Amino acid sequence: MIRTILLLVILLFSARGHAQYPVKPVRIIIPSAPGGAYDVVFRAMQAPMAEELGQPLVIENNAGAGGIVGLQMGVRAAPDGYTLTQAGVSQLVLNPLFAEKVPYDVLKDFVPIGMIGDLVMALYVHNSIPANNLKGLLDFAKANPGKINYGSSGIGMSFHLAGEMLSLRGGASLTHVPYKGTAQALQDLYAGRLQMMFYPPNKAVIGMIQSGAIRPLAAMSDKRLAQLPEVPTFEEAGVGNLGVTGWGGMTGPAGLPRDIVMRFNRAMNNASARPEMTKAFETMTMVPARITPDEMGARMKNDIEFWSEMVKKLGLKKQAAKG
Repeated sequence: MIRTILLLVILLFSARGHAQYPVKPVRIIIPSAPGGAYDVVFRAMQAPMAEELGQPLVIENNAGAGGIVGLQMGVRAAPDGYTLTQAGVSQLVLNPLFAEKVPYDVLKDFVPIGMIGDLVMALYVHNSIPANNLKGLLDFAKANPGKINYGSSGIGMSFHLAGEMLSLRGGASLTHVPYKGTAQALQDLYAGRLQMMFYPPNKAVIGMIQSGAIRPLAAMSDKRLAQLPEVPTFEEAGVGNLGVTGWGGMTGPAGLPRDIVMRFNRAMNNASARPEMTKAFETMTMVPARITPDEMGARMKNDIEFWSEMVKKLGLKKQAAKG
């Protein structure tokens, strides 16, 4: 009898503790360098989420090995909700298909919490490339093998896979150059050290288009983008939809209690819906994705199945991860 009462008391205090979550700052690991699209948008969510949760969020960028370094830190964290990891399709779905060794099983070791949004991207070339449309770029690449280099935040990232799909569909040689983050890759595109790149048409990119440094050739979307109304979609350009989508979300380590997952999910969705977040999403051409943890988990599973088959078709090989 006494044992039963003690057990009930422990369960009561445990439930009360979870209900009061969080009672201290929450550490958020971002497994990429500062300045990427999801980094920028999540930092905009930082203040409204702190208001929703009643505690500050402490963001920590830990880049390396295409996200493996940061995700490994996240998966080793205590499942108490005070260390969570912001990651997306590139780190959770794509990179494990390319790295020779990944120290975790995404579907078993991570608990999906919620989504930030879906990224809309376009393809740009440096003004030194004599191509005003997608056909011109592919013709140039075919006539000049090895002359078209493009960057992404790492092997297996969505911008990398977009280039691989374009190479396959267009029958042209395109060379991928991995970076620790997209910010440096963009700077190299603007300077002409990279010849092409996939990225959202945010304010900075639009400014470089207007300056004449780069040219947009095609949009990876079902319809033309409001930011680039004169730029055709890949379908219109004759290559077809490349099938690459970018999304970002929040995860926790295995064993994270369901009530903590739901508490953080509600905070994310409420913060995302605030009027002040509209500008942040529009700046990065991102569509908010206010979904449940289960819906995020289903999307992860479906994307892993799809890309596992596609990577085989592309003939891409696993590589040793580099920090």
